[in-house]
Amino acid sequence: MKKAFTLIELLISIAIFSIMIYALSEMIKNLNITKDILQNKIKNELNEQKILKVLYYDILNAVSLNIEKSPNPDFIRLYLQTTNSLYGYCKSYVVWYVSKKDNSLIRAENRDVITLPDNNLYYLDKFAQNVKIFKIYKNNGKYFIYLEAGKPIYF
Repeated sequence: MKKAFTLIELLISIAIFSIMIYALSEMIKNLNITKDILQNKIKNELNEQKILKVLYYDILNAVSLNIEKSPNPDFIRLYLQTTNSLYGYCKSYVVWYVSKKDNSLIRAENRDVITLPDNNLYYLDKFAQNVKIFKIYKNNGKYFIYLEAGKPIYF
């Protein structure tokens, strides 16, 4: 009668166990990579939804709206007075523009009229980076907004 494992049986079991640990560690590594990719996609989708929501409500609740050409033909500046305020103003003045420095889509908000370039203090929010195109087209009182910052966004 045998009461213990032989040396060969122990070596074989250790080898099988090592292979299993290696396979599990590779699976965990791949799961972490997949998790990071999905988190980035979700973050981008949420950012797109945030841009669309704020811009949509700014235009929807606009008392006055003025679309102005920017020095760059791919960009416009959107000046409006709206009741949609991110900072609690009753009627705020808002400007959407693309900054020259890093091609970021900026939303400036103040309770007084904003003229660009301006050194007055107002709230600035950066909504997108590396913007290639920011255009708004108006036809029969309806607006078509096109924003390209990586993946095109329009409504």
